[in-house]
Amino acid sequence: MRERSLFATDMISDEEKRWLVVGLASRKVAASLCNTIQKGMALHYANLDTHCKSLSPPCELSTLTFGPANKDATLQCLKFENINGNGQLYGKVKKNYSYFVSSEVELAKLYLPNYLAKFLAFDESLDLSAILRLLGCSKPAPIFPSLSIQMAADDVRDHCRNKWAHPNLSEWTEDFFNDCFSKLEGLMKSVGLPSIEEKSALDQLSEWQTKGGIKNS
Repeated sequence: MRERSLFATDMISDEEKRWLVVGLASRKVAASLCNTIQKGMALHYANLDTHCKSLSPPCELSTLTFGPANKDATLQCLKFENINGNGQLYGKVKKNYSYFVSSEVELAKLYLPNYLAKFLAFDESLDLSAILRLLGCSKPAPIFPSLSIQMAADDVRDHCRNKWAHPNLSEWTEDFFNDCFSKLEGLMKSVGLPSIEEKSALDQLSEWQTKGGIKNS
C-alpha cells in the first residue's frame, strides 16, 4: 500500500501544503534550539555582568540603575522598556525605569523588539523569530560570537521565516520548499548541538521534508 501523504486532501493547493509543512518544521526547530539559547544567554549574562563590574563606579546587572545604563555605550543599546513593566508604566520616560536584570530570560528580552519579548522562559513560549534574532544579534556585541551561527540565523530569518510569515504562495515552489529545509538544516548544524541531538533534529527535518513533500500526495 502506498504511504499516505501528510496531507491526504485536495482541499488545499500544493503551495499551501509546502507553506504549512515549513511552518510546522520551523516550530520543531525552535523547540530544538531553546536549550542552545538558554546556554548562550547564561554565558552572555555572565560576560555582561563582568562588563558592568568594570565600570566606574562598578555595578552588577542585578542591581543596575539609570546612571550606568544611560552612560555606558554597551548598555545604552538595550531595550529596557521590555522588562520590569517599564514600557507599560513609564512609556519612554527612561529615567523612571527599573534597570535591574534579574535573569538570563530578562536579559534576552533587552535584545528584541517588544512584540517578541513576551516569553516567560526558554521554552515553547519563545518564538522562532526571537530565537533567530538572538542567534544573529551583533549589536552592541554578538550574543553568539560564531559568525557561522549569525549568518545561518540571518539566512533562515530572511529567506525562510519572513517568507513564511508574509507568504506569497506563488513563490512556494518545490525548489523554494527544499531551499527552506536546506537553510533550516544549515542552522541546526551551525549551533554545535551534541551529536545525538543534532542527528535527531536533522532526521526530524528530513522526515518532514519527505513526508510533507508533494510527490507523496
